[in-house]
Amino acid sequence: MAAMLIQLTDAEGRETWINPIHVKIVRTRGKVLGMGGKGTEVWTSFTSNSEAIYFTEEPSEIAAALNAGMPPVVVLDSSGDEPPPHNPQTGS
Repeated sequence: MAAMLIQLTDAEGRETWINPIHVKIVRTRGKVLGMGGKGTEVWTSFTSNSEAIYFTEEPSEIAAALNAGMPPVVVLDSSGDEPPPHNPQTGS
């Protein structure tokens, strides 16, 4: 069974545990605070008070770690199924 929380170390060296189900965006870090667009920012929401979590690794590395922690998904193929028969109600 895959773990639901992924352990990463953020750009400040802090141990950070992320639930990958809640991640909305993984992208290259913006050119602020002297980072020059290096590293990754992870967002779990985009509201007026949202904050990103910053990492020094590339976005592909962070995304791969988050993908590895996702729970398995079972997709049932119903494309070949016949629709259920219609059983009209009869009055008694």
